[in-house]
Amino acid sequence: EEKTEDVIPLENLSDKARRSTARYMKSIFKSVESIKNEISSQTSVAVMDTLTSERFESTFGRNPAFEKLIGATKNIVDEILNGELMLYMSSIKTASNYTFQHSIDVAIVAIMLGRKIGLSHKRLQELGIGCLLHDIGYIFVPEEIINKGDKLTPEEFANIKNHPQAGYNLIKNNPTIGILPPHVALQHHEKQDGTGYPQGLYGDNNIKITDEPRKIHLYASIAAVADIYDSFSSERSFRRALPPEKVIKIMLGMSGNHLNKEVFHNFLLIASVYPVGSTIRIIKGEHIYHIGVVTSLNRGNLDRPQIRLIYGPKRKPINPININLLERDDIKIKSILL
Repeated sequence: EEKTEDVIPLENLSDKARRSTARYMKSIFKSVESIKNEISSQTSVAVMDTLTSERFESTFGRNPAFEKLIGATKNIVDEILNGELMLYMSSIKTASNYTFQHSIDVAIVAIMLGRKIGLSHKRLQELGIGCLLHDIGYIFVPEEIINKGDKLTPEEFANIKNHPQAGYNLIKNNPTIGILPPHVALQHHEKQDGTGYPQGLYGDNNIKITDEPRKIHLYASIAAVADIYDSFSSERSFRRALPPEKVIKIMLGMSGNHLNKEVFHNFLLIASVYPVGSTIRIIKGEHIYHIGVVTSLNRGNLDRPQIRLIYGPKRKPINPININLLERDDIKIKSILL
């Protein structure tokens, strides 16, 4: 709109890097599709056996797109390390590109978080490639189950719960990506209290990398935070995207038992409750019930951004009013979706 055309939501990753990464991912997923139909009628045990067979590994594992995806991951890490340590809004996703854009956004959030924690460049690359491939096992879950808006039946949920193991089996013996990235696919639905799946692993709610048995790897703990943040922030066929403010509130309730508490604490230091370009409503103080957009952030006070009001209480256009919330303690806002 004319009144907000100068407000440009910022991105953590360039369009060029995003497009090339999605292209390599599509090539990898397509190579799995070639055998999907012939094993779709098999039992879950038979499917797992097929995914670890020599025939499958010789065709899928040698896909040159894996090498290109490694290069794309390095580019993502380099771009993020050269950018600001601030998480911006996730991409717009459609039904046709959700899987790829979601995985890319999860990788971006995870790498940003890993950077904040202090992981090395090599570890950020391992984390990134693991996140890009974390949902590859979903290729064996019927779309009608993935996009179902109603409560899943026990059988459908069991099908969903197979995707981490399937994803792990797909990539665990791939020499190109290494040993640790497949564990992101395997463990990203594990919970700190041991109630997750598929193995019921436990976490320590800290940011140490451990090789203790029955413990969640740090990469998977970071991926879990990134996965949940992007999932709730994205539009799906069965529900609307939630505003960042509400997403973070939900995640606060998950911290400690589901999400790694220390990882989530670091996430809060880089995630804006009100990203640039998001829509807000004043709920207390002068201009109550007016609607506007966030125009810029105040570093160190991410919950008190600068805003521009463009609609009155009845959603009628008004002359723009710019307000810096750092200077207006009397005004309170909340995120909304128009």
